[in-house]
Amino acid sequence: MKRGYRGRLFDFSSGFYPNGPESGCRYFKDGLLLVEDGYVHQSGSYEEVIQHCDKATEIENLGNAVIMPGFFDLHVHSVQTRAIASYGKALLDWLDNYIFPVEKRFSDPDYARENTRFFLNQLLKNGTTTAMVYPSSHACSTEALFDLAAEMNIRIISGNTWMDRNAPEYLLKSPEESRDISKKLIEKYHKQHRNLFAITPRYAITSSPEALQMAAELFKEYDDLYLQTHISENKKEIEVVNQSFPNHRNYMDVYDDYGMLTPRTLLGHGVHLTEGELQRIAETGTHIVHCPTSNLFLGSGLFDFAGTSAHGIAVPMGSDVGAGTSFSMFQTLQDAYKISTLQGKPMKALEGFYSITLGAAKVLNLDHVSGNFDPGKEADFVVIDPTLNPLLDYRISASESIEDILFALMILGDDRVVKDTFLMGKRVTK
Repeated sequence: MKRGYRGRLFDFSSGFYPNGPESGCRYFKDGLLLVEDGYVHQSGSYEEVIQHCDKATEIENLGNAVIMPGFFDLHVHSVQTRAIASYGKALLDWLDNYIFPVEKRFSDPDYARENTRFFLNQLLKNGTTTAMVYPSSHACSTEALFDLAAEMNIRIISGNTWMDRNAPEYLLKSPEESRDISKKLIEKYHKQHRNLFAITPRYAITSSPEALQMAAELFKEYDDLYLQTHISENKKEIEVVNQSFPNHRNYMDVYDDYGMLTPRTLLGHGVHLTEGELQRIAETGTHIVHCPTSNLFLGSGLFDFAGTSAHGIAVPMGSDVGAGTSFSMFQTLQDAYKISTLQGKPMKALEGFYSITLGAAKVLNLDHVSGNFDPGKEADFVVIDPTLNPLLDYRISASESIEDILFALMILGDDRVVKDTFLMGKRVTK
């Protein structure tokens, strides 16, 4: 049976935008989204779409709420929530003092399941329906993530984190052990329910040359896996990488040398990449995930969103909890805007929302099934109710343009205004 949702309807068309995302923006002040059996049946103006409804179609009137595609968070850690908002350390010290001890506890399957459920509920509470996630190095951490994701029907891209040096012994696993864990997890979870697998070497500092080689070889055994890791987040990190890999020109070259730069690779941060590194990343079709809240919190630096995008590099967004301080993609976009403004190149609201909806789906090669309201796509969507934040509601009460509404949302919005999150047409938040 079809079910309809009436309100302000917003998404991006699937076409190519020579003038930027704004040329693909679709907005209906009085819109209607029709869902049938978990998929989008039709969307558009209420006046037009209602003509295709029969008497049995139930229409839920959401008033002035904004209905938009579910959000994509493409860099977040399922094992770091307990360490969110930990005081006063730069990246490497922060990992040693706060993160590694927290991740240790995910060796316990019961603890992993309990805390991973909390993590996933936080994503849904904030309107995130697809996430690319770093678990710990323990197999049960990844198993808990995939099992619960299947139970909840949220799409997760993840894989056990590879670490074989420069971290506490309790987190380290040999390259052979990490490979074997990954292979078993791929066989059990990849493309089952909505789960997808990503080879996940944490970053070059905790990876020996042997581990990177083995991870790259496993990645190449399959046509449809992803690869995720970190790059050039912090200047001290870059120094350590250069010392650890003296035969490589730079941080990027380490990954490039092992064949890890591909259109299915997502590199987190990229704050301090050189012009040459950016050119090579663009040539290989590799993506960089912008983690603005995390970069500000750890004092890592200011990522050049406009400059990186100008190279033709796709730049989706990541909350990067626990260094990031909010699961909200509104808050993530707010910090991305502030950073871009400091650089004299303010990010447009439509650029931001494209990067957490259809743009992110394109990065993952999932835009044929998700990211907007084209007929036949999975009905993952969020209902944003500005009245749940009186200041935001007051601010946009006289707004006529969707650009202005979205800008106010990304500056003033947070989890309070996410009234409902839907996965495959099913309401999953209360």
